[in-house]
Amino acid sequence: MAGSLTQQQREQERLIADLKKTVRELKIQSQSTMHSAAEHKKYLDQYTLYSKKLSSAESNLVKINAGLNIKLIDSKKAEGLANVKKIEDKYKELNKQLSYQIDPNSKEAKDIQAKLKALPEEYRVALSDSKGTPFSLAYARTVLTKVPLPTLGGASGPSGASGASGPTGAPAASGPTGPKIGASGASGPSGPTGPTGPTGPTIGASGASGVSGAGASGVSGASGAVNPPSDLKTLLQKTEFWYDLPDYIFNTVPGLGDILVKAVAEGWDDKKFLAAAQGTTWWQKNSSNIRTRIIDKAKYDELKAAGEDVSKTDYGLYLTKQMNAVKAKAQEIAGVTLTDEQAQNVASKIYNGFLDDDPTALTSLIAPFIGKVTSIAGTGTGAQSIGGFSGQALQNYQTLQAIAKANGFTIKDILPNISTTATGGDLETAVLQQLAAGKIDINRVAQDARTLAAQGQPQYVRGLLNQGYDLENIYSPYKNQMAAVLEIDPNTINLNDPTLRGAITDKGDMNLFDFKRSLKQDSRWQYTSSARDEVSTAALGVLKDFGFQG
Repeated sequence: MAGSLTQQQREQERLIADLKKTVRELKIQSQSTMHSAAEHKKYLDQYTLYSKKLSSAESNLVKINAGLNIKLIDSKKAEGLANVKKIEDKYKELNKQLSYQIDPNSKEAKDIQAKLKALPEEYRVALSDSKGTPFSLAYARTVLTKVPLPTLGGASGPSGASGASGPTGAPAASGPTGPKIGASGASGPSGPTGPTGPTGPTIGASGASGVSGAGASGVSGASGAVNPPSDLKTLLQKTEFWYDLPDYIFNTVPGLGDILVKAVAEGWDDKKFLAAAQGTTWWQKNSSNIRTRIIDKAKYDELKAAGEDVSKTDYGLYLTKQMNAVKAKAQEIAGVTLTDEQAQNVASKIYNGFLDDDPTALTSLIAPFIGKVTSIAGTGTGAQSIGGFSGQALQNYQTLQAIAKANGFTIKDILPNISTTATGGDLETAVLQQLAAGKIDINRVAQDARTLAAQGQPQYVRGLLNQGYDLENIYSPYKNQMAAVLEIDPNTINLNDPTLRGAITDKGDMNLFDFKRSLKQDSRWQYTSSARDEVSTAALGVLKDFGFQG
């Protein structure tokens, strides 16, 4: 079954990858301004169709992952049950060996004691695996060693039915029962039945029995219905984990908190809770690695709060690697050096949002750091501070400048009208941030500039601008001819130059010969060497006519 699910998973992932590529290509085509209206509609229809196919494929992958996860969970529980029995037998055998030692301080006795001391942690892991929910080391030690924990505060309620007993062993006193949670349900792995330990505070209706082992009874609940706590905060104070998830996740993820309150009130088991949680949008987006990540982060926070070195933990190693990547990306995009605090903040968002393989998301998180940076130009007394953009932001700024110039504008004339609150009123910075984040399309800005340039232009020019040509492209032949005749640098000729604009009118575009001849009417022509040569030639002709030149 698991192998079949894994194969389905791989096939579905390949299908999704292919569909994503197709959708991206169709989106580009559907937004292109180079197509006719019919072609545009065709690409848009195909984009809509394949987008639906992609959504369907992603939903199917969620279902396949859910089936695989449940299968793995069941297998892990069965293995945990077997390990529980092995560790209980090992504990009994070690205690028997210790009882044979005459000198409790001998090397043999100390070796046995060391092995006994290590067993509760192994037992905690086995108990947690067998039920699919974490148990504390204190509880595991209590169940294994028969040494009860202190009674929980509050009035105890009448105990419910104890869990079903496992293989019979020597009778022993049970550990204390934990909080009473939900309706009665299936018990966990148990050892020989012993007397019920002291009961704790009651939560919910009659509760599901928890893990019983080595004679300890499971978690029991009051037999009568009890109103569940409506306050999620009160509920989360009862234990560190619920259904294999740390408490804080129920506070931070919409929907999971409501499910938890209902699950406690009705005594859901792990499978039922998992099925409900998988119906939330949050779980569907993060189902593959969510628990591992959340628990790694919780361990990191706990160790850090205790003053421990967390650099070598799973999350600590991840954080170091991701912070370096964030700093490098910030240099590339914005030309800025982020502080450790800034880089860690971005890295944490990437971790929590599962954005490791999403370069667009990383760029979007770094985009707010784009701004004008100050550099020093020159040396000595001639040195001066110069403010401007850097990195990819500078390249985008230069592209915007080129678009503006190619259509007879300044850069401020073509910038989109967007909010500048976050940048203190600086529109250029706001636009560059949104360009980097993918919220503004540079091609759209260029086409909007052409549309703006088309105002007041002859129909011939408007048509070419609508096809994606810039004014620079349209007037380029005339501009080059004008530079040659007037003997000036073509880059100094403004696209709004009246002489240049006169080359194309509502009557049509002028041929280059006529345009060259008309340039002699421009006041700038009289200062050219060609004009002086013509005047000299004409004067020489007059002198010849009067006989002053041979």
